[in-house]
Amino acid sequence: MNIPGDQQLVEVATAVMRALLDLQCYGSKHTVDYPSGEDLQVLISAGAFSPESAAFLTTHRVRFLGFRWKPIRPDIPVLDVELADRTPPLHVIGFRDGHAQVTEKAAEPTT
Repeated sequence: MNIPGDQQLVEVATAVMRALLDLQCYGSKHTVDYPSGEDLQVLISAGAFSPESAAFLTTHRVRFLGFRWKPIRPDIPVLDVELADRTPPLHVIGFRDGHAQVTEKAAEPTT
């Protein structure tokens, strides 16, 4: 999805990619295998992220999807940020290989 001129979206995607790079650098020096459901605060407390990335992750309530240092595939999602103030809501998803992708939030099923 390409949204030209959307400064907030560009800033969020850039911050997600910076946090992924921080995590990869940290993982090259430490054993980093954190399954999904692991508290992202553990990584922040361990110093895995720069102060800027840590602040972004905390203030944007980023969902941590897990990280394996030796993944099977590079396109495994690691971080998910929801921009709920959009219609429809958007997600910026950061992948293991360092790229970020913007997707629309799936509609909730109705009963």
